[in-house]
Amino acid sequence: MSAAPFVLAQNVREFGSPAAGGGTVRFAGLLLIHAALRRDLLRLPAAIRTLGPRDEVRADAVVRHWQFLADMLLRYHEYQDARLWPLLRRTVPELRLLANWLEADHHGLEQSAAATTACVLETALTRSGAWNAAHVMEGFAIELQGHLRIEETQVLPVMRDAFAEDAEIGTLADLLRWTRAAGPGTADLLAWLLDGVPPSIADDLLHQCDDSAVRQWPHWRDTYARVTAELWDDEPPHLP
Repeated sequence: MSAAPFVLAQNVREFGSPAAGGGTVRFAGLLLIHAALRRDLLRLPAAIRTLGPRDEVRADAVVRHWQFLADMLLRYHEYQDARLWPLLRRTVPELRLLANWLEADHHGLEQSAAATTACVLETALTRSGAWNAAHVMEGFAIELQGHLRIEETQVLPVMRDAFAEDAEIGTLADLLRWTRAAGPGTADLLAWLLDGVPPSIADDLLHQCDDSAVRQWPHWRDTYARVTAELWDDEPPHLP
């Protein structure tokens, strides 16, 4: 797995030039969800390994957070399969076969996520097998990492050239609209995506959201930090 958990940090210079007059990071929604998946898949196995026989509250928190992560991965796949890949097939026909492969690979990833869920639930219920559950999750993370790197190295550069800088596809606002229709609310999703992102970068990204989200962001951020604090033994990773 990558030593740096945030894709946004690695790609902000290459893909994130501000749009004219907008000050927005290009494809911020896609970059942020990749970063959030990597970040938590680095931290969750360690949290699982430290579960003890009497850690009922913390075990429940681990299960909730993993299920949230797995649900967000499913929502992201739905966004790509229904919105991003069809647009790419029309706009960049030479990516058609790659888009087909990535869409098919989603099913394999979702099966691996389901198997990981079974291991995490068993550990939470029996207070045993923590190391095995963590190992299974790390295997899933490696599988997902390969998929994400293909998107970042073979899809995002083409998107940068194919779409105008003010295109809506892949923006944070576009991703928020899609996922909240069938998945978590804006508060949970935004707090998860921006967890550990430095305030200066988070403030720039929040400009892609509506005024209500900007006003409520401090409350959402602080509530999310309190709810997830029991999961982590140390501070969440930050962008360099």
